[in-house]
Amino acid sequence: MGLLIFILLNYGMSNIIVYGSIFNGFREFWKSVSPNFFGKLFSCMMCTPFWTGSLLSITFQLMGYNDLSPSTSYGVNNLFLSIFFDGVLASGTTWLLHTFQEMMERAFPEE
Repeated sequence: MGLLIFILLNYGMSNIIVYGSIFNGFREFWKSVSPNFFGKLFSCMMCTPFWTGSLLSITFQLMGYNDLSPSTSYGVNNLFLSIFFDGVLASGTTWLLHTFQEMMERAFPEE
């Protein structure tokens, strides 16, 4: 259950950061400051989830919710390795969910 919560939290956070209108000013600011790094980072559904997943992992582990950090709950005890693995897991699963969502939007366009 912790794995599903982690994946859905990360997908939601990443989707809001990359596409949410509430973050338009944030994205535009970073695109103007650093278009090649931050501009791409905050518009990529594979890049942003890595960092949000790593942030979720750090937050869960610092607050003692180790069962919500997937790699820790599966036995990875090294903090840095756990954060990296959780970021990679977050990036991959978010990209898969995003790709599925885009496929469904193409298959069933709104009228």
